[in-house]
Amino acid sequence: MNVFVYAPEQFENLCVLARTLEVFGFEQCYVFDPHRLVRERYGKSYARRLRTVSAGAFAKIRWQRIESAPLDFLRGYGGRRVATVPRQSATSLYRFRFRPTDLLLIGSEARGLEPLVLDECQAQITIPQAGTTESLNLAVASGILLAEWKRQEALGLLDS
Repeated sequence: MNVFVYAPEQFENLCVLARTLEVFGFEQCYVFDPHRLVRERYGKSYARRLRTVSAGAFAKIRWQRIESAPLDFLRGYGGRRVATVPRQSATSLYRFRFRPTDLLLIGSEARGLEPLVLDECQAQITIPQAGTTESLNLAVASGILLAEWKRQEALGLLDS
């Protein structure tokens, strides 16, 4: 499975995501980054937060920038495109079977995934919620989703 983060807005969430990706054995992550959170170099305060929040994992992930035309990238992706959404009408994560070639799309903290991006996806999944808070933040939701994918992989439950 591959992960694609679409327009992240909070630097700390991206750092926590890097930590989660690295812990689960991912080496790369696609990112459409209009806010320029992923950089070659950071100033002192950002570099310190980067090291602390990601526990050094940020530098271990190959951030594959999708500079322009993210829709073209999605259309050209060879596997199934799976959108994460905070909608009860989407397929529950607990009923969804991942495939090894899936591309998991995670939207921005404020806006989620744009309608045009959702149109390019073959599946939409959600993390079932019992509370009334609108949604989980990007870092927490990503951790839950990636843990479920790894659980399915470990148990041999991935669809072909």
